[in-house]
Amino acid sequence: MSFIPLLTTGLKVFACFWALITFSVAAAFVSKANDFFGSSYVQATKLTAGNAIIAAGVLAFLYLIAVLVLTVASPNNIFISVMLDAVFLGGLFIFFLGSAAALSTLAALARRFDMYTWAKLGEATLGLAWVMTFLLLGILVLEVAYTLTHFGGGYATWRTPFNQLVAYGTGAHTKHHTPAAPMATASHAPTATTGTHPPGSHISPGVGTNVNEHNYELAPPQPREAGVTRLGTVNPTAANRV
Repeated sequence: MSFIPLLTTGLKVFACFWALITFSVAAAFVSKANDFFGSSYVQATKLTAGNAIIAAGVLAFLYLIAVLVLTVASPNNIFISVMLDAVFLGGLFIFFLGSAAALSTLAALARRFDMYTWAKLGEATLGLAWVMTFLLLGILVLEVAYTLTHFGGGYATWRTPFNQLVAYGTGAHTKHHTPAAPMATASHAPTATTGTHPPGSHISPGVGTNVNEHNYELAPPQPREAGVTRLGTVNPTAANRV
């Protein structure tokens, strides 16, 4: 895996951990504020922005967990495509931005009562929410800017998961199943071999291996058996008898 996919994956792991801390601290802040002021007073003021931060943190945590699991288990899943990732990250960014901005109106009040636990938790919640807001924005801008710069804005590009896009290019989410080519059958054509023919043969060298009935070979001269008289010769034994 190259540096950019490692960077974005690492940022998402950190953002997932940060979202867990954010909604946990926000839940503690809302609980302490209810204990100090009463639930009716909290609901009538902008202290309820803490509830919005809880909801945003939970949604971000669940989404990032799902993305990280699919990145490992199913890297070609369209759920983690650049298009859907940009939509979800953009929505979470807007949610956190509005929640943190609403709670920021009570920052002066929290500093005035900083000796109380609810005020300290409120300041911590506000700081965590703003960090989470810009963290989501950073991941979103990095993925979108890198995609547009290196791969363009085609539909196939947006449908591809970011890590697969960087590693393999546009359309890497599609699995191509290429049918296996049929195995070539070996030709059983007869192989020409050159035989060794005896002297005097009428078969030309290099012509076929099978000798049929039309290919006649001249037999070498055979010696005659002993005791057979050849024409034109005189038998010495017969000469002595005369």
